Amino acid sequence: MRRFLEVFKVRILLIVLVSLLILVTIPTNTVAQDEGCVTAKCHADIDTKEFVHGPVGAKICVICHNLVEGKKHKFEFAAEKEELCFGCHEDSRDMMLNDHLHTPVANGNCVGCHDPHQTDYRFSLKGNAADLCYKCHKKEEFNKEFVHGPIGVGDCNACHNPHASGNSDQLIQPAEDICFLCHKEQAGIMEKKHIHQPVEDDCTSCHNPHSNVAKFLLSSNEPELCLDCHSDFESFSTVEFKHQPVDQGNCSQCHNVHASDNPRMFPKPQTELCYSCHSEMGDFMADQPNLHGPIKDDDCNACHNPHGSGYFRMLVNDFPEQFYNSYSTDKYSICFDCHNKDIALDEKTTTLTGFRDGDINMHYLHVNKKVKGRSCKACHQVHASSQEKHIRKSVPFGKMNWELPIKYTKYEDGGNCVVGCHAPKDYHR
Repeated sequence: MRRFLEVFKVRILLIVLVSLLILVTIPTNTVAQDEGCVTAKCHADIDTKEFVHGPVGAKICVICHNLVEGKKHKFEFAAEKEELCFGCHEDSRDMMLNDHLHTPVANGNCVGCHDPHQTDYRFSLKGNAADLCYKCHKKEEFNKEFVHGPIGVGDCNACHNPHASGNSDQLIQPAEDICFLCHKEQAGIMEKKHIHQPVEDDCTSCHNPHSNVAKFLLSSNEPELCLDCHSDFESFSTVEFKHQPVDQGNCSQCHNVHASDNPRMFPKPQTELCYSCHSEMGDFMADQPNLHGPIKDDDCNACHNPHGSGYFRMLVNDFPEQFYNSYSTDKYSICFDCHNKDIALDEKTTTLTGFRDGDINMHYLHVNKKVKGRSCKACHQVHASSQEKHIRKSVPFGKMNWELPIKYTKYEDGGNCVVGCHAPKDYHR
């Protein structure tokens, strides 16, 4: 191959020298002799456009074509396929070593995109860059409702190398980096603690890089796009109690789709995120000195399923809606995920609970009844309270839901409770 190139270059040099000698020594008595291939009768318009290929401009056709005889002749090339072009464009030869070649390049068909003689377009292209691409790539895939900026201005080369690349799809940068060439404001997401897997791999997992009918060039709309990977969440569409963002298919209301410093890619710490919608709860919590453990831990999910649930108030486990209930541990499963499930089973105890008068189990006394056992929320505010032990400030009573006040005072060995119109009651362990 190297010997062929050396011979080829020597041949071109000799042809140029001979051509110059002919121009100097032979009388200019014919147009054909003066102009070579370009005469008033043959190829007269071959160098009239804005961008003329170098050999054509120099009127040295034999750089690319073999010398021929006769008026009717074939345009035989001086070398095969891409080797003809590499005769001059030797610096482009290394592109053939790339893993990903544009099909015309791989086929040695440079003239698939470039006009070898003249054109009105830069780089001797046969047409406008985008229109040229559409001759092979279906245009309808690139002109949907939402169009990527480079496509909109016809600049395919903003992302793709038109010849070859070491990156898939002939990208000018690796897939995980190329988007940041323009979207510099998003580059910081790669420094976040929690990065969405598609962002680490390839933005095109979620975005169509050319055009699409979904906004943000998403491959499909929420939540269908999310469910492509998170298919195990599809069941939440059928649960009885649905979280509104999930019901509306708006996953991005609670999750940052790219990256976050918060677990589960929350855009804010969890309780702060929940208070964005549940502002009345946030206002209430701000004034309470005694927070329930999950609230302290910034973990609303400990009790609530943020997507949806078959349980009242989207709880993760069973808890009675009613104020009065017959007692069973299963009815309070959510409480017993953390608390001792035996706390109200025995009428007398010295170990199961601190809420006892001597050995009389006051939890059993209040809760463990066949008909009118009081639920946990009768005495405890489940989120937070101004009183210790999360004791409520008031309790609903009667058909009119009167709010009877509760006053609780903690002792070292027990406490004192005043409920509504009842006399104060002490208990001592």
